[in-house]
Amino acid sequence: MSGADAVASPAAAPGETAAECRWWRTWFLPGLAAVVGGAAWAPEMTYLQFHVTFTLPWLTWLLVGALRAVRAGRSLAGGLGGDRAAWTGLGALSLAALAYTWPWDRALIAQGVRGYPDGRVLAALGGVPLEEIAFFLIQTWIVGLTVFAFGRAGVGASTVAATARPGGPPPQLFRWAGALLALAGAGAGLLLWPTEPGRYLGFILVWSMPVVAVQWAFGGDLLWARRRALAYAIALPTAWLWLADRLAIGWSIWWISEDLTLGPRPFGLPLEEAAFFLLVSTMVAGGLLLALHRAAPARLRRLWAELARRPWRAWLVVWALTMVPTPLFPDLFAPLAYASTTALALAVLVYALRRYGVRAWALFAVAFAFGVAVEVLGERTGFPFGAYTYLAPGPALLGVPLLVPLGWFAFTLIALAVAPRGRARWFAPLALVAWDLGLDPLMVREGFWAFEQGQYFGVPWSNFAGWYLAGWLLVGLLLRIEPRLADEEGGDLRVTFAAQAFLIGVGLAFFGLPVAGLIAAVAMLAVAAPGTWAGRRGPSAGARRGPSAGARRGRSA
Repeated sequence: MSGADAVASPAAAPGETAAECRWWRTWFLPGLAAVVGGAAWAPEMTYLQFHVTFTLPWLTWLLVGALRAVRAGRSLAGGLGGDRAAWTGLGALSLAALAYTWPWDRALIAQGVRGYPDGRVLAALGGVPLEEIAFFLIQTWIVGLTVFAFGRAGVGASTVAATARPGGPPPQLFRWAGALLALAGAGAGLLLWPTEPGRYLGFILVWSMPVVAVQWAFGGDLLWARRRALAYAIALPTAWLWLADRLAIGWSIWWISEDLTLGPRPFGLPLEEAAFFLLVSTMVAGGLLLALHRAAPARLRRLWAELARRPWRAWLVVWALTMVPTPLFPDLFAPLAYASTTALALAVLVYALRRYGVRAWALFAVAFAFGVAVEVLGERTGFPFGAYTYLAPGPALLGVPLLVPLGWFAFTLIALAVAPRGRARWFAPLALVAWDLGLDPLMVREGFWAFEQGQYFGVPWSNFAGWYLAGWLLVGLLLRIEPRLADEEGGDLRVTFAAQAFLIGVGLAFFGLPVAGLIAAVAMLAVAAPGTWAGRRGPSAGARRGPSAGARRGRSA
């Protein structure tokens, strides 16, 4: 572990003040408010009355304790970290909770996973009840203030340096083990989501586990060192919200679809609801404990330095951020499709400029022009893809939507990175065809273009043969400009291809094409495997002859 990573948080604050002890002894007050509110309003309780009864009293109690500690001169989070980091982290998590949970919850309601009887909510914003939107913030603050309270009690600070002990497990073990377990959970969600009974749990796992994976990849050793604080901050709010949720469902404040859940209901609470509150508390508590740790800023600085050294990664992040919400905002499919394709093209262009210099501009110009030409030919003659017509909104050139030639450039260079050495010219077009097994069905479904006939989710088999042929031709052109493409070993581009396989699998399930998504994801991973696991060994015959990996038809989501 580096010196920055091994830095421990300040020692836990001295014994609690008398005022703090008196505050802890009033823990029963939120429970008393729940009893009074339940007696007054149940079973006709509204969502607003639910908050007044169950969530706002706990939030108020925790907030009073935090403010009293600060006024008494104590640190807001005790030995876990400083006040500035505490408030900044809680504020950032609140904004993230709104931005990340709102579209997800909107999709749940739109698909009939959950709903609200008439008269139980005040109003809705963007299809989500105002009280539900408030819940995003309320749970975030309840969990965050619980982290602070246990920090002031000295929980967690004493184990901060545990992973730095001589002879102990390396920090990377905690980081990557936690991240891989979380990604396995996301994979389970991906398998569950297309099934009707697994829909809600799949929604939850696909939405939450990637966040948990990122947290553990960044600071799993730090979270493990503070595992007591993490466990307590998760357990206490989650247990209370489980009870409140069970009562709310029993009183019909909201309902959960029985058809879209697996069935188990321990103590009358759907398994999926229990998982939801547990994982939300996990994301909030983990994020806040990382924000509070003294080692976190040093790690962030190293990440920023890495982005400055590899600036295309920033555009890849933008690409991912525009891809993820697409299934949750079907009305914004077109602008998000243009945004994600543009971000990916910029990432690949910046990468090529750093690796190949000014020749990258020639690569871009040739791929862009080829994309326009082959699409004009295809739409007007039906060769080589089959007869189709463009219907896409947005800017176009000669009738071809601009995201299409941008896709030709980006996906072709990514395919070159995926292909094994010596086989790029013939192998890369397979990567493009595998990609299109998911993309074309999606774009046809969303009305960006339409084929006169199609045997595969509205797409003819001739389209995939045309993809391979066009890709093979474009690859040959690009290799004449830059023969080093035949030996391209861009790890970031291969990771992008694998990430796209995951996103296609998940996204098409959301769009009602789970089989096409699964086929495309499996095909993409199968095509990527030889170049990834064989290590691209040996000198490339392709580099001597100038062949490389194939190009992709630029239709992009």
